[in-house]
Amino acid sequence: MGSVKLQVTASSRWSQRRVGGGHSPACVFLIAVFFFVVICAAAGQEEAGELLRRAQHLESQGHYGEAARIYEDLVRRNPRSPQLLSDLGQIYVHMGKYPEAIAAYRKALKFDPNSDSLLANLGLAYFKSGDFRKAITPFREALKADPQSSRIRTLLAMSCYGAGDHAEAARQFEELVAAEPSNTTLEYLLAQSYLWSGQYGKVIQAFGRLLRHQPDSAAAHMLLGEAYDGLDRTDQAIEEFRAAATAAPQNPNVHFGLGYLYWKKRGFDKAEEEFRQEIKVGGLVAQAKAYLGDIAVRRKQIDQALPLLQEALRLDPNVRIAHLDLGIVYTEQQRYEQAVAALKQAVCLDPEQTDAHFRLAAAYRAMGREEEAKAELTKVEQLQAKKRQDLLHKISGPPPTPHVE
Repeated sequence: MGSVKLQVTASSRWSQRRVGGGHSPACVFLIAVFFFVVICAAAGQEEAGELLRRAQHLESQGHYGEAARIYEDLVRRNPRSPQLLSDLGQIYVHMGKYPEAIAAYRKALKFDPNSDSLLANLGLAYFKSGDFRKAITPFREALKADPQSSRIRTLLAMSCYGAGDHAEAARQFEELVAAEPSNTTLEYLLAQSYLWSGQYGKVIQAFGRLLRHQPDSAAAHMLLGEAYDGLDRTDQAIEEFRAAATAAPQNPNVHFGLGYLYWKKRGFDKAEEEFRQEIKVGGLVAQAKAYLGDIAVRRKQIDQALPLLQEALRLDPNVRIAHLDLGIVYTEQQRYEQAVAALKQAVCLDPEQTDAHFRLAAAYRAMGREEEAKAELTKVEQLQAKKRQDLLHKISGPPPTPHVE
């Protein structure tokens, strides 16, 4: 009973205070809680601000691991902050932790989906990780928000190039070159994109512009030589590669390119000289040895060919012509199982070429495997028919559009 009386008395006192204009105990409690929350929030903000300043200082000093730990703590406290997530992504990029950076940028974009800087940073993280295909979309979106940004357009162009979409890369580089016509680096990348997308006429135009700025550029001469080769203008291609070799005789790839063009015209003595020079300068050594082996095969110098072809494949197991020629050599030596293995590898590297199928048929026939030989010859006939059809379409062009009166 005593405790009940005490409670009633207390209640009466508080009732009297309310009548006299005072505050109820509940109201006082809420006010106290409010001020406590405000004070704690202010203290928390002050602490967070101090942590952020420390993280920024650590980042500026290159202490990315320590800075990342602070940013991770800040993100745990405020997981919906796109700025903190973006800063954390930037730290991860500095550390080369691209999957983590990508995850941070993607989370930030959920809260700020139209941020061109976040989109650009996401694209850059994909780009630096080597995933050029995935970099394209965020760069495109960032470019929509800021169409005048040459940096984003350059990254988009390079992503398209890296992803193998050379025609789109060329379109983006065209915009960049139009804005900076004296930038030879951009002009060169544009010409490379033209070359890889088969726009050989445009390569020649780009080459003319390049030579105005760099008349002795070996790279430009090589580029034009490749374009002429693509147009089957082999003599002009040889002239350009000669010019490149004169301008930069120690440049890797120049002598191989010139040797290949001589080989293509069956000028094997000159080709051999250039391939040996390529080996001396340390360029495309595996390819040069493979073509030297091929020349030896054509000259029926099997003993010279075999070690060259084997060494070429030791250096680079994906040199197709070495597998093809090894198949020929092994067939000559009646080592048919080895011949079949080598020729199958040549087919695997380029199944559209008829030569390996034809040689494989000969090896099977020598082994008495007639059905397999017939199957390979059927493939040869199918591929030849396809090439004739492709040539017909190339010559005749697309069918005319139907005209309705």
